[in-house]
Amino acid sequence: MKILATSDIHQAPSKWKDLIKVCQTNPFDIIIIAGDLFPKDTRITDQAQFFPKIIKYAKKIKDTGAKLVLMLGNDDNQRIIPMMEKADQDGLLHFVSEKVIEIDGHEFIGMPYVPDYPFGYKFWCRGETSSDLRMSSIQYCDPLLVNDQNKMTTIQNYAVYLREKKKIWDVLMDLKDQVKNMSKSIWLIHAPPSNLNLDVCANGHRVGSHAVLKFIKENQPLLTIHGHIHESPHYNGYVWFNNVEKTICVQSGQIDYRVYYSTIDIQDGNIIYMKHSIYGDDLWNNNIHSINTKTRSK
Repeated sequence: MKILATSDIHQAPSKWKDLIKVCQTNPFDIIIIAGDLFPKDTRITDQAQFFPKIIKYAKKIKDTGAKLVLMLGNDDNQRIIPMMEKADQDGLLHFVSEKVIEIDGHEFIGMPYVPDYPFGYKFWCRGETSSDLRMSSIQYCDPLLVNDQNKMTTIQNYAVYLREKKKIWDVLMDLKDQVKNMSKSIWLIHAPPSNLNLDVCANGHRVGSHAVLKFIKENQPLLTIHGHIHESPHYNGYVWFNNVEKTICVQSGQIDYRVYYSTIDIQDGNIIYMKHSIYGDDLWNNNIHSINTKTRSK
């Protein structure tokens, strides 16, 4: 199985065109986009008008023979969820947000929620655990949601809102209960895990999810694909993947006009090779001997 993994495309035409060109010139089995599909430079309430472009891109990717696996992310309007589900039903893509699907002997799972941040749109923000809301001490504006009329509305008591929502840890555990074979599972988790150098902001702050790291440590999926912190590889010394024992965690980053992505080759349930579209394969070649994926139970 050959996978192309990316995230945070944000409807940038140059990135989508590059992605489609790569798919047309290289044989991929799976294309993964781990969240944030729609523009950041327009109002969230206007994002649905861009959905026909997603359909166009999905059709072009399907025409290459690859299966498109994706979910929404923290900058995407949640009212687009029914549109994504309809495209899934029509066979154009696999929408895995809070779902488990099996493709070619591997289970793909999507977990779109992120810990709180300073930005206003909060639909995808969740506390880490029941005892750790992880509410950001900096807030650039009032906390906001998109309501049923597609209008922005203020959350009156954000702490109560976070307390009442299912926590990141609980979402992960609920999804785990649906997985048949964790050692061959591939997770799309928009938030990167903490402490793996995949969550470094331009200001040096590290904002990864403690709950995600704990989940990976305790459950050891084959592969996790992340995004969210676009600039992380640029500011952390070009680190675009790391491992938690046998699990490999990938965060390709996404800056400038080019599409940033990673290619991942899996054979017999093991990851045998990885390469980044910009940073190459030196990191893989330098670290592969310390990642003992060959001992996984089949």
